[in-house]
Amino acid sequence: MSTPPHSKIINRLARQALKPVGVKRKGQSRIWLDDNGWWITVIEFQPSSWSKGTYLNVGINFQWYPKEHLSFDIGYREAGFVEYKSDEQFEAKTQEFAEIAKAKVLEIREQLSSPKSVKEYVISSLQNQPSMLWGEFHQGMSCVLTKDRNEAISYFNQVQSNPIDTEWAIELKEFTSRMVTLLESGEDALRFIDEIVNKSRELKKLEPTDVQLAEIA
Repeated sequence: MSTPPHSKIINRLARQALKPVGVKRKGQSRIWLDDNGWWITVIEFQPSSWSKGTYLNVGINFQWYPKEHLSFDIGYREAGFVEYKSDEQFEAKTQEFAEIAKAKVLEIREQLSSPKSVKEYVISSLQNQPSMLWGEFHQGMSCVLTKDRNEAISYFNQVQSNPIDTEWAIELKEFTSRMVTLLESGEDALRFIDEIVNKSRELKKLEPTDVQLAEIA
């Protein structure tokens, strides 16, 4: 089946904007990945079930928890739906979307350029989230990166005291409990996280990474 005109426009303009800065397309999908090993910026030109066109979603997916799917841990909707009406009209809006995505990728790279900046960005971005369980987890992990042990344990304890008891929440609490044990024992938590990063990447069918948090922090 031939590629629809609006999809061709998205693919071409996304490639022109994102490929030069090292962002790669995920297979033949409308998702592009800025893969930095332990974190990935996900750019999604999301389709609609009802109309030809696209939304634009951009966000960070941390690899320091083992799960099979990409998620938007920080960030999500960058631009609302634009319907395809004509090549000219849609090309202009898609070009705008692609440039927004490129700018966001470069901004995120800067925000996550050092352990200190990671912690500041993660904590400030997630402090007012309505559902704090995942937010507190990522905040705690950012504190591990800066070796702020007591602050990390405080966030992890908040995760464990959260009343949510779904299967995924229980698994997350078990993971944070293990993190607390590592931190309290004085073992190298960053080496453990490096192992988790590659496990998480393996579950997503991504190549192993040579980037080591233990060497960055």
